Amino acid sequence: MEGVIRKIGREELEILFQMASSLSSTLELSKILNIIMESAKTLLKAEASSLLLLDETTNELYFASATGDVSERLKNLTVPLDKGIAGACVRTGKVKVVQDTLSDKEFYPQIDKQTGFATKSIIAAPLNISGKVIGVIEVLNKKKGVAWTEGDKELLIIIGLQAGQVIKNAQMHRRVQEHKNLLRDEIDSRYKIISASAEFKAVLELAKKVAPSTASVLLLGENGTGKELIARYVHRLSNRKEGPFIALNCAAIPVTLLESELFGHEKGAFTDATSLRKGFFELANKGTILLDEIGDLPPETQSKLLRVLQEREFERLGGTKTIKVDVRVIAATNQELDEKIKQKLFREDLYYRLDVFPIRIPPLRERKDDIPLLAQHFLSIYAKEFNKAVHKIDEQAMKELLGYAWPGNVRELQNIIERAVVLTNSDQLDQKSLILPSGAVTEKQTFDQGLKEAVTEFKMAYITEVIARCGGNQRKASELLKIQPSYLSRLLHQPEEESTN
Repeated sequence: MEGVIRKIGREELEILFQMASSLSSTLELSKILNIIMESAKTLLKAEASSLLLLDETTNELYFASATGDVSERLKNLTVPLDKGIAGACVRTGKVKVVQDTLSDKEFYPQIDKQTGFATKSIIAAPLNISGKVIGVIEVLNKKKGVAWTEGDKELLIIIGLQAGQVIKNAQMHRRVQEHKNLLRDEIDSRYKIISASAEFKAVLELAKKVAPSTASVLLLGENGTGKELIARYVHRLSNRKEGPFIALNCAAIPVTLLESELFGHEKGAFTDATSLRKGFFELANKGTILLDEIGDLPPETQSKLLRVLQEREFERLGGTKTIKVDVRVIAATNQELDEKIKQKLFREDLYYRLDVFPIRIPPLRERKDDIPLLAQHFLSIYAKEFNKAVHKIDEQAMKELLGYAWPGNVRELQNIIERAVVLTNSDQLDQKSLILPSGAVTEKQTFDQGLKEAVTEFKMAYITEVIARCGGNQRKASELLKIQPSYLSRLLHQPEEESTN
């Protein structure tokens, strides 16, 4: 190849370098093909050029790109693999040079008849990708009626080699983008917003208003109400939607590792830091980060987070280099942060930085219009996942769902529907498959039981409601109920035994 390049003139080298530079600036396949075709036509001083790719399902070559006056007419035309000079080039894997098409038995005249173009001479080179011929580059009609030269043949071989590699890269990039889009669609479907209630629609309106801005958002609500769902909704509606979305549960990471997870660490920063690691804030650059359970963030990490919110910069653990990031922060909590501020457990200045745009998400028991829609949505998901022919929830089962207090909110509903789909052998979910937790409280009130049973039922209903209002936090509920946490746990697990005491 080096010997071939040495023979090429300065003008041709400049065109080749210009082609290489243009090809390196894009991964869009249509642009790449156009650059290759125009370069081939210019280099070989020809009237037109075309690139045909092999469709293995039909054994035909189709025009992927072309130059010249008839390029638009070529778009829907194909050449059988066993016909024409292009077909012969692909079948043999060798360059084909035809000085006079009228005297060449392999020439396929049908394309000229359909386009009105007069092909007088052709030089064609196979297009190789990873050792496999996937198409052909054709250059047509040498200008001034002169013959193709050995130099023309060598130039087209060089173009073919470059074309094969860049087309391969472009196809890989396109496949990656397609997989990325499929993954995004799958994520979006998993986090699809299902709602009919006015309460939740009000939340969505607030999310729509804040999304285009850069303001920090604080999501407030019990566990399982859909805080991550709203955070993703804000991200998708923002101008950062093409950037990353990273969700981090501050309560799920040990305090000793949290700072490293958030801000990264340098090699040697601590015993197990054997290499440099980027933190979540770096990975979320140009995107959005959700800090769930922000109320559990330790005080020493709160100050560093405050700096990120104020200055948009930080240092990795064990490092001195300042890292600048452009990240939108959405925080979420089921705790009353103002109470934590009074207890000196949460920085007041950090709270005001996070609380720029608060959105309170109502619990499921306050938006019961959503229960039938959500239940059916989860039913569809798990019926498909478990290959079950169940497609509806019967009337009595739905009444039970509507009457339950849902201390675990949407997440609890999802788990219950998943379990019910596993258990059912019918085409619909009934009360037998719909197993609510022991002591499940409904809003149905009956007057056909003894005083002891009624007291037990009321006590469990009251306890469950208090726990729900505490976001599922049993320790906080025990304080409101003025009983020991251990006694509350015993009541929940052995309600009938306790009622007899």
